[in-house]
Amino acid sequence: MTSLDKLVIKINYLNSIWANSWIGVKDVFESCLERLGPVDSTAKDAERNFTLLNAGLSVANFIEYSGRKMARDNREPNYHSRLHTAVAIECLTALIVEQRRIDQNNSKTIATNELLALVAMTAHDAGHNGTRNTTICQLEARSFDLIEPLLQDAQCDAHDIYSIKRIIWSTDPALYSGLHRGAAASAFNLNYPVWQAVICQEADILASALPQFEEELTRELASEWRKLDPVSAEGLLSARGRKYFLTHFAKFSTPASSSLGLQKIVKQQLASL
Repeated sequence: MTSLDKLVIKINYLNSIWANSWIGVKDVFESCLERLGPVDSTAKDAERNFTLLNAGLSVANFIEYSGRKMARDNREPNYHSRLHTAVAIECLTALIVEQRRIDQNNSKTIATNELLALVAMTAHDAGHNGTRNTTICQLEARSFDLIEPLLQDAQCDAHDIYSIKRIIWSTDPALYSGLHRGAAASAFNLNYPVWQAVICQEADILASALPQFEEELTRELASEWRKLDPVSAEGLLSARGRKYFLTHFAKFSTPASSSLGLQKIVKQQLASL
């Protein structure tokens, strides 16, 4: 069984429990942490990492609590829901694990750059109301504003808070192409801000790029758009809409995504359209 097969199984599991047996974003966050390993308490940056870990747990709790509240009021978006957040952090974890394998990194503990990405991915759609950006990073800025107090309360380092903000803002699809072009100028290194942004962008849209989940996820996103822009919503459901997504947004540049075969999967879909 390939690493991608294992990820598909995890996504299918999350989809299967979403309606009636949801375990919560915090449980998914903790499951991902278990696979990436604990904080190394003997490392020089141990205190910083424990702070990030606690901040991530607070963010995960906030996402779950606010999502449940929206759901009770029938306001939780169909696509940008707690389920999407859970799937995105599972996808990020799969990419990190695959990158470790490529790098022959046998670490049993989580690194600071990995924690930063995981916290940002958990927070990236905080408070999403199912609308679309009318200005660059509009919703992403709102998401960061909602979780910044949690990062402050956890006493995160100011540089780490800025890094999380930058990653969250980078998940605006309008920035994808530019950031992938920028990342191409350097070898992959998760310590580089541009590569932190790119790997999180990949995690954000990974499930949507897989044929197994295309129909359901496109339908859910269209249901969000239909309230404000029914013409664009219907366009999402067309072959032209799928081609546009695969061409403009399904960008995969990390060695991990290549190893998982994601570029090949995108090319195969484009060839069939």
